[in-house]
Amino acid sequence: MAPADAGHHCCTYNNDEGHSLNLLIKGAGFQEGYVMIAGPGNGILKMLEFGRVGVIRGHPYEGDTGTREAVFDIIAGACRLEVTGGQVFDKVGERSNPFATGPTLICLPPGAHYCFTALSPNLDMAVSLTPADPGLPVAILDPHDVPEQRAGAANWTRTLRPGTSVAPTTRRLMMAETIVPPGNWTSYPPHKHDVENPPNESVYEEVYFYLFKPAGGYGIQRVYEPGDAANRLNEVYVVEDGDAVAIPRGYHPLVVAAGYQLVYIWALCGVERIYGAWSDDPAHVWIRGAEPIINA
Repeated sequence: MAPADAGHHCCTYNNDEGHSLNLLIKGAGFQEGYVMIAGPGNGILKMLEFGRVGVIRGHPYEGDTGTREAVFDIIAGACRLEVTGGQVFDKVGERSNPFATGPTLICLPPGAHYCFTALSPNLDMAVSLTPADPGLPVAILDPHDVPEQRAGAANWTRTLRPGTSVAPTTRRLMMAETIVPPGNWTSYPPHKHDVENPPNESVYEEVYFYLFKPAGGYGIQRVYEPGDAANRLNEVYVVEDGDAVAIPRGYHPLVVAAGYQLVYIWALCGVERIYGAWSDDPAHVWIRGAEPIINA
């Protein structure tokens, strides 16, 4: 898959060396082919690449994972998948939109040549990629394979669709979804994963990709670090349908506007794959103690 210029508009921050990098990527909507959203190709991240793939019925889409593993999340539509070695999956995916049901996730190892044929008018997918060791088989996770989980309490309640974060179908990629009711907070209390301090915290790059219902909705994404260093991250972004934010470091809480439901797809990539290896902001971690009381 070759990166494509989709005319994205980006906001910027300074990295460790003081260079300006893109952090917020404005959405360009569904397009045929592959659109690279964030990754080493545009200087945001070092390990993780995240993009969107559009397939139109009658126009199959082919690619090769090369030295990377890939996870495709079917946002909407259904497809036939053919993979190197004669593997054929006749009907993959079936949801009409990401609010209707959980995702179907397609996990491909390095060295896989693949072809997607749309069985619906359009096939819309998010994809994450990262270099990885070969050896794992092709795997497809249906919505019923990984049960949903409830997290938080009160107005920071959300529903997790854990995906590959809990399924042993990838070496390094954790790709999943979170559903957030109108007006609620998520990724709360704020957490980060930018320090190697196992088993409590590990370094993971991440991308959030936002889809709203109705599509005119919006949310507020903050990405911040404590302290007063010159290169400290302390950014606030208005995120809309189809937007993405790359998170190389820092805490990253998110809130949804009243009246709009949000599904955000998140992709994590680190040297290891240990779900939960992050640390909460000490200033707000007390709220975890209130959750059992509220939920009782």
